[in-house]
Amino acid sequence: MSDTTIRTGQPRLGLPRLIALCGCLALSGLVNASPFYSSSSYSSSSDLTSRASENTQTSAYPSGQSRERGAQEAIPGRTLTATFVNPGLRGERFWDMVTDTMQAAALDLNISLEVVYAERNPYLLKKLAIQALESPAAPDYLLLVNEEQAASELLTIADGHDTHVVMLLNGLTREEALAHGTPGSLHPSWIGSVIPDNHTAGKRMATQLIKVAREGSPTGQLHGLALIGDTRTPASIARNTGMVAGFSQDQDVQIDRILEARWNTRDAEHLTAQYLKWVSRSSGQNDLIWAANDAMAEGAILALESADLTPGVDVLVAGLNWSPEGISMVKDQRMLLTDGGHFMAGAWAMVMARDHADIEDWSPRTVNFPMSAITHDNVARYGPLLENPDWEAADFAAFGLQASRDDYEFDPMRVLTQMLGHQAPASGLPPQASATQKKTARSSALMDTPQ
Repeated sequence: MSDTTIRTGQPRLGLPRLIALCGCLALSGLVNASPFYSSSSYSSSSDLTSRASENTQTSAYPSGQSRERGAQEAIPGRTLTATFVNPGLRGERFWDMVTDTMQAAALDLNISLEVVYAERNPYLLKKLAIQALESPAAPDYLLLVNEEQAASELLTIADGHDTHVVMLLNGLTREEALAHGTPGSLHPSWIGSVIPDNHTAGKRMATQLIKVAREGSPTGQLHGLALIGDTRTPASIARNTGMVAGFSQDQDVQIDRILEARWNTRDAEHLTAQYLKWVSRSSGQNDLIWAANDAMAEGAILALESADLTPGVDVLVAGLNWSPEGISMVKDQRMLLTDGGHFMAGAWAMVMARDHADIEDWSPRTVNFPMSAITHDNVARYGPLLENPDWEAADFAAFGLQASRDDYEFDPMRVLTQMLGHQAPASGLPPQASATQKKTARSSALMDTPQ
């Protein structure tokens, strides 16, 4: 067999067709094709609507913390207002990380930030965005995520208001881009997008799984499982196609199943357990598991342990999110790596809003920024910063532009390096030093090269 294949109980698929199918996984027989797959446990959109809280608006600031802090620290420019329509749930790890870093950047940049939650309901997302636009106190900036392709039509609506739109994490699909163009081209309200490189992250995860697996099995067939989040959001599609590209580099890698675990631990554990039973019944093998986020990686690890397999020894697992749970699993070597840093898109959106307001002739743009892997090699260095993060230790204002035609250099690893260099022992400042003092001392560390 010369191409990477996926076994679904049907004839094996050659690489060209596989790559084509991965772009539209929802329409192929590859996703959820296993006879043990069940969707009965999933919530419908009406369930989500009923669960959505009536009180969707909440401050992004911890209790007792003043929104005036940015102004008190002599941040340039007038106070701006921004509303982030968070598509996730309160308490959901990834979306909490997005909000936390966005909050820290808002404090640095003198932006009064409000967060409203769409509770994973695309209809509620649209409703909340329209409410913000039509409010008598409409924000200067509206931050949107094109989750499940729910935000693109809001661009036309926003054009009739004074609010500017920044998209983050999920941009437009190829089809939507044909209708809506790029920031500033067809919609004057749309000033920018901040998009992480999910394709490269997905590919890197697959490549590293193969590399480490080949250290133990230099030749011969490798078998694996891919747990994807969904087949609708642009970020997920990019991550999925990156996964296929990565595994395609080794002609003897066979991904036996691509299963949609809906981003959560419970479904991933169930699907992985059923997959392992199938492997056992067919006298097959399983060498690696690619999971599109840390929560699904954790579910896979729980299933492996329940099957008396040792994650990191019997089966290699890779996840993504830089979550505290993911960092912990990398530290104890149950997981090979957690890729990520993409949650900082919220902070970068704050930087973009500040620059748009302050820089004359600022040009609309899309910024694509890199993601990076936390591995066994660097987890001791960076892991503690992510297990219990203090994002106020970062100086997000240092990432702003100096002129309208400058290029952004958004890089999550540079934030970690900045924070590492700014820790109190290294700076020589006492822990009780004011935030202003610490940020002054920290500014020189921004250009350090991460290791």
